[in-house]
Amino acid sequence: MIVKKYLVKDIKEALEKIKIELGKDAVILGTRKIKKGGFLGIGAKTYLEVTAAVEENELKQNQESKNQQIYQLQEILSKNSPKKDSDDLDEIKKMMYELKSMVSRQRSDNEPEWIINLRKALNFHDVNQEIIEKVIEYIRIKYGNIDFNDENTRFVLSEIFLPFIKTETPDILGKVMFVGPTGVGKTTTLAKLAAKMSINENKKVGILTLDTYRIAATEQLKTYATLMDIPMRVAYTPKEARIELEAMSDFDVVFIDTAGRSQKNELQMNEIKAMSEIISPDYKFLVVGMQYRSSDLELIAKKFSEISPTHIILTKMDETSSLGHFLNTSHFINKPIIYITNGQRVPDDIIEASNKELSILLSREVLKYVKSS
Repeated sequence: MIVKKYLVKDIKEALEKIKIELGKDAVILGTRKIKKGGFLGIGAKTYLEVTAAVEENELKQNQESKNQQIYQLQEILSKNSPKKDSDDLDEIKKMMYELKSMVSRQRSDNEPEWIINLRKALNFHDVNQEIIEKVIEYIRIKYGNIDFNDENTRFVLSEIFLPFIKTETPDILGKVMFVGPTGVGKTTTLAKLAAKMSINENKKVGILTLDTYRIAATEQLKTYATLMDIPMRVAYTPKEARIELEAMSDFDVVFIDTAGRSQKNELQMNEIKAMSEIISPDYKFLVVGMQYRSSDLELIAKKFSEISPTHIILTKMDETSSLGHFLNTSHFINKPIIYITNGQRVPDDIIEASNKELSILLSREVLKYVKSS
């Protein structure tokens, strides 16, 4: 990894130099203010020292690098101290899950064929084990059993899946903040919704990006905004974010892009939580990739729940054959799915979530798996 330091007047000057010398994939590692010049400290000028690298690696976990984050939220983060370690509770949950799995395996030796086939299909779609047991129990209580050769079975499964899928598509107005892990497609999804609401719904739309860690992300969003003729602003600090949002206060919708945050990095999670408190958005969309495993989704839900998301966007449906997150999302996060993306085309590849349509789609894919296995 190539690391380079720049001595500049402000962050905007640094970004211009970094883009030219290190390219669009450069990552800002830290900033600090230093004084230079003068005589015996008198008349010295204040400069900004910016450290950047060409590879995207996590910042060093020592106190010095923590104090050099670009948003400089030390005072705000101080009130967001990490919660008490919950390793013991997680270990107990793990043991309970393993015990349930063992009992389930023993019981499966005497289970009828329809349950065995249904369980295999739902496992293929990475449905959470607790949900699988509830689905089987509901079928037993209401129908006794199911015949996968019966044409009505698709409707039975769809009816059973429906209560597990929570969706909502409100009329979006106000500030909308996008949060989520890295690599889930937040920027592209934001562009799709900005185009949809500007062109199809004739709303006055603005874009504010806080993702100044990745230069390429800002450039990508600028390109989309220019093509769609949508005003876009960049904020480098919380103070600038407030100013830019005030300038767009007469807009119908302002979409706010943020940098991807690892659910395993406590500092990054506290940072995005603090920024959310400053912005006070009307909606907070948690963007999650459907390529994640069920266990990954559970951890993401646990960590990002501290930000209090209002809705979930599932992305990259076209990149997975597993549809279990239709059921898992509401189970882990207890928030409605609002949109699903199924491709890279802007603004085409995004659909409003409907629990009825998603339950029908999942039931069809479950039947397809059973009949092909």
